[in-house]
Amino acid sequence: MRKIIVIAACVGLLTGYAHAQSLQERQNERGGKTDKTLQQIGEERARRAHDIEKDYDAAMKRSSAIPTPKAPVDPWRTVRPSPSAPTDKK
Repeated sequence: MRKIIVIAACVGLLTGYAHAQSLQERQNERGGKTDKTLQQIGEERARRAHDIEKDYDAAMKRSSAIPTPKAPVDPWRTVRPSPSAPTDKK
């Protein structure tokens, strides 16, 4: 019984260290803790919104430049039987 308690305590201590390391790694990946003013945050959001709007407008211009086909496209035309004249079945 004593052996189980000692093993459980060791596992608990080791997982605590691992958890602390993973928190530190995540904080380092995010660039550490930076304090931005509300004005800076607002400017970044406005800049992102402006960039998104420009990308959207450019995509719409590209899509309107694609000509639309004049005749409807029928990919099954070679599979369907040719239409025959209606016959009177009386």
